[in-house]
Amino acid sequence: MSTMSNLSRDLVEMILSRLPITSLREVRSTCKRWNDLIKDPKFIKKHYGQEAKEILMIMIYDSRACLMSLNLHGNHKDLVDPYIKQIGKLDQVKIINVFHCNGFLLCVTKNNSRVMVLVWNPYLGQTKWIQLRNDYHILDSFAMGFDSNNNNHKILRFSYSFNQKYEIYNFQSNSWRVLDIINNWSIYRGDVTLKGNTYFIAKEKLKVEEFLICFDFTSERFGPFLPLSFHPRPEDYVLLSAVREDKLAVLFKKHDAYEMEIWITTQIEPNTVSWSSFLKFDVRFLNESFLFPYASFFVEENKKVALIYAIDRASGTNQKAYIVGENGYYREVALRDSKCWILMCSYVPRSVQIE
Repeated sequence: MSTMSNLSRDLVEMILSRLPITSLREVRSTCKRWNDLIKDPKFIKKHYGQEAKEILMIMIYDSRACLMSLNLHGNHKDLVDPYIKQIGKLDQVKIINVFHCNGFLLCVTKNNSRVMVLVWNPYLGQTKWIQLRNDYHILDSFAMGFDSNNNNHKILRFSYSFNQKYEIYNFQSNSWRVLDIINNWSIYRGDVTLKGNTYFIAKEKLKVEEFLICFDFTSERFGPFLPLSFHPRPEDYVLLSAVREDKLAVLFKKHDAYEMEIWITTQIEPNTVSWSSFLKFDVRFLNESFLFPYASFFVEENKKVALIYAIDRASGTNQKAYIVGENGYYREVALRDSKCWILMCSYVPRSVQIE
């Protein structure tokens, strides 16, 4: 151990960065110096965050949450092809859905006929079971965020219907309570958590135009309607995605057009948003049967490319992932056994302990 302790920080960092992320829990117990390095935010940012070459994301395979590494750099000048590879798996439970916040994964699980919630930090190898107040309904969904006053994490539970009811779970009190929220609009599509708050696509009753709205986990209230950079209708395709947890990206495609457009926020807060056009591209190369409402996408801002992943309408299975870029650039990404993968969300590690 003395020899290992004498290694330079740069060499130790290089060794640790090449280990599977889910193996770092065992490595942390080796010595205090290695434990401190693995938990150092600078180490995480360099190898897994904004400065990293690869993007981490969560995919579902055979009802298991898998941690995946996405390399979008194998394009244009590089000789290495783009790829997605598995680097970790949550094996012990059957997963229905996954939501990401601040390095935590909120996993909706099913054991026989019983649905429960599991919080998982893959980087630290921690898990925590959370009991629901009442039975799970197929229209129920969840979001996770944290209070800006003390970084206390919370879970929002709601229903995808106009008669929405909202419950919130507080990690510090370890309890649920009902929120007194009445509105005349409905959460309509997806959710992405940024800076501790969750953003949704919603629309008002009896109206067709959609808008962005934020749930603020500090005030435990929804903010005002926030404008999108286009005017979508229910038949159009709108998807949200996080850009390494710093910005929000939105993909838009009219149902009767071949052009897709991606916008990225230049400012994003619960009460305000501004947008910048990121990428426009023709999608005639994609199969017309792809179900875009059930698709996912990721953005590599520096490379000016995006990955799109969708479900085939005819077979109901995932088929191929595409990298798209400027000037008509696109490439297919190799996926192992693509018929069983469901793409869920991006993932950025954190050394935050589960309360």
